[in-house]
Amino acid sequence: MPTEVVMPKWGLSMQEGKINLWLKREGEAVQKGEPIAEVETEKITNVVEAPASGTLARLCYPEGSVVAVTKVIAYITAPGEHLADVASNGTTETVTTAPAPAVAAPKLASPSLPAAAGGVRAMPAARKLAQEHGIDLSTLTGSGPAGAIVKEDVERAIAARSAPVQPVQRVQFYSAGYRLDGLLYTPRGLSAGERRPGVVLLVGYTYLKTMVMPDVAKVLNAAGYVALVFDYRGFGDSEGPRGRLQPLEQVADARAALTFLSEQPTVDPDRLAVVGISLGGAHAITTAAVDERVKAVVALEPPGNGERWLRSLRRYWEWHEFLARLDADRRQRVRTGVSAWVDPLEIVLPDPESRAFLDQVSAEFPQMKVTVPLESAEALIEYVPEAVVDDIAPRPLLIIHGDQDRLVPLVEAQSIAASAGASCRLEVVPGMTHFNWVLPGSSGFARVTDSMVAFLRETLPVAVG
Repeated sequence: MPTEVVMPKWGLSMQEGKINLWLKREGEAVQKGEPIAEVETEKITNVVEAPASGTLARLCYPEGSVVAVTKVIAYITAPGEHLADVASNGTTETVTTAPAPAVAAPKLASPSLPAAAGGVRAMPAARKLAQEHGIDLSTLTGSGPAGAIVKEDVERAIAARSAPVQPVQRVQFYSAGYRLDGLLYTPRGLSAGERRPGVVLLVGYTYLKTMVMPDVAKVLNAAGYVALVFDYRGFGDSEGPRGRLQPLEQVADARAALTFLSEQPTVDPDRLAVVGISLGGAHAITTAAVDERVKAVVALEPPGNGERWLRSLRRYWEWHEFLARLDADRRQRVRTGVSAWVDPLEIVLPDPESRAFLDQVSAEFPQMKVTVPLESAEALIEYVPEAVVDDIAPRPLLIIHGDQDRLVPLVEAQSIAASAGASCRLEVVPGMTHFNWVLPGSSGFARVTDSMVAFLRETLPVAVG
């Protein structure tokens, strides 16, 4: 039977999703786990992956369609299987083509399946063609006898290399040995060999790559920029100790993302930028301060001094009780090697509006719920991006902050700007809180992204090929 691809249910209250893009077309071969569609809900944008390998036999809805969860949106057929018309009850009829009777053939002795360098088994014609086109045989899966790579395997690799770049790709790269999971957004219509500026997008405190940043990435794509968003180690789909939150480790992940992005064939490695939100904005500043590959920086609502920030969220006595709790946890870690695990909002205390927004998100998307070790608070207290921000100059820095932000007070951005020097531009948005601008389609989202794009066009203009 054909494999059904259904509209996923990512959130508890999710009832439907919008198919933004089909990343594969009918009749194309797909591999299990390969992204085939981008789907958007009110608060999340993610890719739907192929649940099986085969041929994408039918797309049931056009782009732009809003489809109820669990409804079939596509069918994948196995080799020799054909998809008949879909019946009105949603079932399918299939016709399986029986393979032709096998004709006895003489067994090939192993010397007829020579091994290429590195032990890769490949036929001579395949090796010759791979050499002519610069194809690494070790990256291919052979379809010939005993798994040998044949000429057709190399031809498919050549065709794939010259195929149009997908607008959204699921990607992986490594940082400190951990595999990080990301989404790479590329503008449509790039000409052969064309390279555009690349932007690494850094999510905030305990956030995942599927929240907010995909919408920002699409705005950047529309402006001509390639954008990469990813989960930090220990969060989302990335490897690493679950919930471990160390700012400088996340900065290291950001630098690994820069390296990965710089190696993409559609990216100019000499024109890289970082954009971060909240704690990700602090990471954007720190990353640029220590990595000269970054040519422009945008920080949205960043804290500049971790101790000042966390203290500002508490009354006097609450702050000292918090410090006593951290001291007790430090002693426990020394004795046992284990830190207490806590709700992240016990460290970063939200104002009522932020609490309501975060509670709604975590209730709708249980995958957002994490616990973090209390030692994360010590690492945040010791984190002072404003102490290194002057190392960014003379490269340009844009800070965007709302005058009504109660989670990361405006004084944080003002202090960073004062330390950054003349190459920094601080833009204060009236009426903007920490979260009231993040929904795409809102006036706040347009206001923030318009400023971001204008800044990048000024500092890293797109040269259209």
